[in-house]
Amino acid sequence: MKGKNIFTKVEVEKIKDLIKMKLDASPDKQKGIRNKIRNIGFYYSDFSNDKKGYTVTDFDNLIKSGSIKII
Repeated sequence: MKGKNIFTKVEVEKIKDLIKMKLDASPDKQKGIRNKIRNIGFYYSDFSNDKKGYTVTDFDNLIKSGSIKII
């Protein structure tokens, strides 16, 4: 695992905001936003082999499944 699977509520909200920004951004801006998400400690590749990207719903599903915990 590159990142972590335990986040604070503040980190979770920041990650969700960044995911929304990433989805709306042009491809050249997405890389920088992904780096900000990774700096918080979230690597989607830790939870999926899917190379197609991810949405806020995907992130929420990781929380619901218990793969990601909120402290």
